[in-house]
Amino acid sequence: MQLFMVKLPYGEINERNENNMAKYLKGFNNFGVRSVTTNTNSTYLADDSTYLAVPGAQSCSPTDNRTNFNIRADDGVWDSGADWETTNLEITVVEAELSTIAFILGVTLTDGVLSESNTDEAPELALTFSALRADGGYRLYRYYSAKCTGYRVSHTTKGQNNDAQSYTLTFECTPRKSDGVVRDTKDIAKGTALTWLTAFNTTTSSNP
Repeated sequence: MQLFMVKLPYGEINERNENNMAKYLKGFNNFGVRSVTTNTNSTYLADDSTYLAVPGAQSCSPTDNRTNFNIRADDGVWDSGADWETTNLEITVVEAELSTIAFILGVTLTDGVLSESNTDEAPELALTFSALRADGGYRLYRYYSAKCTGYRVSHTTKGQNNDAQSYTLTFECTPRKSDGVVRDTKDIAKGTALTWLTAFNTTTSSNP
């Protein structure tokens, strides 16, 4: 049996390797929030000047809540589908400054004291974050209308380890009123700037 070896130009081999790289997701990073100033049937506006980067991102678990429907007519199913109502996000961060909690919950922080009450109402926020891909690129996410419905942290004695007592933030994300968009997702290549997350530029309009 004879073996034949074909030598390809270096550039061609390199190109093939890059094209065949796996692109599965393996990270969570760059979590940030900003205020939504307008969300009506005709206009949506998120304020980039209020952008707050939340460090120590560990995990994000999204759950899309959809309600199935069947419309019956002529003794059969006339139409069927699912209405996307909300998405719940559970985001875990390794640390949470009181100022960050105050911004997300819309509560007061005075002289270093965070005051929370049963009359607090969380502000409307836009959320952004990224997931690292195996090829070094990123998958970027935007949620346009979200409110924090609560947070939790478990305090345990140090014991024999140095594990951090992480915070889990829970958000309910709803459709943008002007066009019904809940989430936008974008892939970028390795080395591309993450300006799609930090510079929102999200003024949208639709006919009332």
